[in-house]
Amino acid sequence: MNRKISFILVISLIIFLGSGTAVEKLEEHIVPGKMIIQFREAGNQNVSLHSVEETFTFVELKFEKCLSAQLGIWLVSYDVQNAISDRMLLRQLKRNACISNAQFEHYISLREVIPDDTEFVNQWALMNTGQNGGVTDADIDATDAWEISVNNGTSVLGDTLVMAIVDDGFAMGHDDMNYWKNRQEVPNNGVDDDNNGYIDDYDGWNAYYSSGYIQPKDHGQHVAGIAGARGNNALGVCGVNWNGRVMTVCGSSTIESTVVEAYGYVYKMRSLYDETNGQKGAYVVVSNCSFGVDLGDPEDFPVWGAMYDSLGGLGILNVAATTNAPNNVDLVGDVPTTFTTDHMIGVTNTTNEDKKNFGAGWGPVSIDLGAPGKGIISTRIPNTYGYKSGTSMAAPQVTGSIALMFSAADENFMNKYNEEPEFFAVFMKNILLDGADLLPGFDTLCVSGGRLNVHQAIQKLVNPRMDLSLDTLKVILAPDSVMEDTISITNLVGFELPYEAEIANIPSWVNYSTPVGVLPGNSLEELIFSFDAGGMSLGTYYCEMIITDVAGMPVSLVIEMEVGYPQSIRDEILNRSKLSCFPNPFSSDLNISIELSEPAAISLRLFSLNGQLIRSRDETLLNGLHTIRWDGMKHDGPPGVYILHVSGKDIDESVRLIKKDR
Repeated sequence: MNRKISFILVISLIIFLGSGTAVEKLEEHIVPGKMIIQFREAGNQNVSLHSVEETFTFVELKFEKCLSAQLGIWLVSYDVQNAISDRMLLRQLKRNACISNAQFEHYISLREVIPDDTEFVNQWALMNTGQNGGVTDADIDATDAWEISVNNGTSVLGDTLVMAIVDDGFAMGHDDMNYWKNRQEVPNNGVDDDNNGYIDDYDGWNAYYSSGYIQPKDHGQHVAGIAGARGNNALGVCGVNWNGRVMTVCGSSTIESTVVEAYGYVYKMRSLYDETNGQKGAYVVVSNCSFGVDLGDPEDFPVWGAMYDSLGGLGILNVAATTNAPNNVDLVGDVPTTFTTDHMIGVTNTTNEDKKNFGAGWGPVSIDLGAPGKGIISTRIPNTYGYKSGTSMAAPQVTGSIALMFSAADENFMNKYNEEPEFFAVFMKNILLDGADLLPGFDTLCVSGGRLNVHQAIQKLVNPRMDLSLDTLKVILAPDSVMEDTISITNLVGFELPYEAEIANIPSWVNYSTPVGVLPGNSLEELIFSFDAGGMSLGTYYCEMIITDVAGMPVSLVIEMEVGYPQSIRDEILNRSKLSCFPNPFSSDLNISIELSEPAAISLRLFSLNGQLIRSRDETLLNGLHTIRWDGMKHDGPPGVYILHVSGKDIDESVRLIKKDR
């Protein structure tokens, strides 16, 4: 249970979007129409400036500002409308003889967000600087995550993100909390105003008394503050997801029926939200359970366990704290963390020294990861703050992180999640586990082998999860010839990743082997391309492939085919070449100079660009310099470009020849 889920490629689940929106999202930090270039010869910039401007007049390239005269670095602008593709233009600039390097201009932002909450200095779980004897960076990297997603109350599609905290009670009047409210319900009027089956559930639901009254309890309030206390409000503490909303559900009872009723309320509100397109209910993406049954056998609690499958079907991930006892729960049992459901995340407790707390449970099968839980400051009743320790404090670190990840997810992912919530909730879980900081010895304690790192998880969510061996695949073909070439696609995450490869309006000169595939975790495979220059004129041809993973994240490959000379034949003779020809260009007679270091039998072959053999000759030569004269060549083919190939024991070279009229 709780292993990283292998994604089986089910076509009905793979809903791929077009490349345009995805590429725009991928490049959102690029300044449109601007690039930075560096010249090879900084001291000869005037000549280089003129040459580059002349070459790229088709995009109205202009040199805007010299950034470093000594290093030859300039800011340039270009007409975006005239550029075939920004990435293609960048590659053309990089290949220019005058330019040593080129890149897009980018928007830059600060690397972390430090909130002004008065107690933030003591929240080592969010940013550990070694305070109170801790180890620097033994934290979840929350400040770096907030730099990516600080406005974290809603998804990119505008849905208010809700974290359901199932616990004993909450301080509804606490000044430092963002509590969810059921705005369709009138409080305390004794009427089920929104017809959801729950009367007066304006603040949430109390499964102890089957009422809308939320009782004040310290444990639940402390847990809720860790996940979602208001942040950057110059007051108290900061929640992991500080702009999200906490749904209060009283139900952490030793009586299973109370627990089931509590989760039933969470299920109802998310399903109601989906059914009414957000007019009623709540967009719950995660629930938190910081309670359970020590040594519990999951087979004795089938109804409770089935609730997590039902919630998962709606796209709700369910975080659960494991036992506060030094037990391997895989062996001795624990409820709910040993339930065999894909949508459960079992959490153990780590210290400010990045060690598992001695008094916390573990399990290499049932417990997914660790999170800070010892000496955690958070909100307390009635309107104050204080410290608590335990796995109860570790679980809401994960709960808040999941909501934060949903707030950072791009439009592609959220659309896919809304269409297939069960599948993509598990995808989100796998991203979370894959982003954990690996810790010594944790490979025997939990599935991920480490401690929660929300920043790394978000990075894996918002950045490409595939890497290509090339950003440009370039081939050179003789006219009317064919060839194959390959690139490697690497999966950067530790679980299976389905993908689709597509070339929009694919030209006739290129084809590829696999439009869809599945990459195993942290592995690579080859994509085979076939090229056909049949009937193509001399010149260079371009197209672009977009490879999109199952969650909508693209990577791009520029494909370039030059119809000219075979890739294996060099355009110029190497410095230590043993072969030369003169005159070149020639009209009739040709002298071939060959230098051998030892006697050898050699073969001379003259080819046209389409691969036709024009003339051949075999010779056995002694060591030394030899000149072989070919005359009467005015009858061997029309004017144009030819390739002479000389091979033997001591030589294997080619040279390009130009035949003129006279």
